[in-house]
Amino acid sequence: MAKREEKGARLFCAAALCAVLGAAGVFCLFRTMPAVGEDQLAVAAAGFILPDGALAAVRQGSFFGEASAASAEASEAASSAAAVSSGPASSAAASEPEESSSASEEALSSAAGEEAVAAGLFPPNGPVETVLVNGINETTISNTGIQYGNVWVKNTNLYHDIDIAAVLGEQPDVSLKRDGSVEILLYHTHTTEAFQGDTRTQDNSRNVVAVGEKVAAELEAAGFGVVHDTTCHDYPSYNGSYDRSGETIQRNLEQYPGIQVAIDIHRDALGTSDARVKPTVLVNGKKAAQIMIVSGCDDDGTLGFPDWEYNLRLAVRCQQAVSDLYPSLARPLSFCPKKYNEHMTHGSILVEFGTDASTLEEVLYSGELFGKALAQTLLGLTQ
Repeated sequence: MAKREEKGARLFCAAALCAVLGAAGVFCLFRTMPAVGEDQLAVAAAGFILPDGALAAVRQGSFFGEASAASAEASEAASSAAAVSSGPASSAAASEPEESSSASEEALSSAAGEEAVAAGLFPPNGPVETVLVNGINETTISNTGIQYGNVWVKNTNLYHDIDIAAVLGEQPDVSLKRDGSVEILLYHTHTTEAFQGDTRTQDNSRNVVAVGEKVAAELEAAGFGVVHDTTCHDYPSYNGSYDRSGETIQRNLEQYPGIQVAIDIHRDALGTSDARVKPTVLVNGKKAAQIMIVSGCDDDGTLGFPDWEYNLRLAVRCQQAVSDLYPSLARPLSFCPKKYNEHMTHGSILVEFGTDASTLEEVLYSGELFGKALAQTLLGLTQ
């Protein structure tokens, strides 16, 4: 009897010691958490129970991959023979320009990824886990470039730097009345750009025009006068799209002289034919395609674009509004040595919504979110 009691006492002591050590371990873990960011915390939490593939991605630092940012010019360089459909899905993305991507191909299985989100291991707002399935590399493109607060800019100009804080402190040349007159133009230089399953289509319910409808609805709900011009500029001929969209802008400026803001809505193309990149983020637990705002610069003075700085002021304010409302939704703003018809108003910006691998549902959600952020930006620029 005494031996059994002695054995029981030893077991009790061992259990107590394990509990103390476990508590100490948890305490140490939480003590180290402030040293890492939210994304790293999510990965660290998942790493204790996720499959070996996920752990390998974590160890290699590639769990949240970064895809190379494609400029809007890459789309313009596509062949004019790109397939365009008016009915069922068109040909695959082989007709799109291929671009290199640094997004990792180390991935979770789709099922494991869904289980991780369902288990609450990833936040409802922020990056998704990188998954490579059926030649589509779903990932969240990381913030890179120049940073000020939560605003990131990738500057590809040779002769112009950017001071983000200074630009935010400068007033855009936009002062809206919200009096019922048309003051905002939405249009599409590459009107047939579509998404997963289509690549290009003239069906405006499945291409970038549908995204424009979402943006327009949010602006109108905020009391702004909007014209959404759905003129097709890239079919049957892709070459010369910007010349034709420039004519559309001019026609609208003549018809609606109060227009101050012009938004060219596109979709991007990233990755390779073997692994197209699908930049995705979670917003309120729902997947949205990442967006990229593009603001041009007359870098060497040869573009005939002397007033580019006014557009940059508006673009950076939009970038800040999106980042404030929906963290990680916006890829770094692309500040580049291009014109893209942004010389035609002092409130011109170009916005890329997802890629050809994004789903229509994801980009429509992004259109709604961007529309809200744009409306908030413009409400701060009313008379």
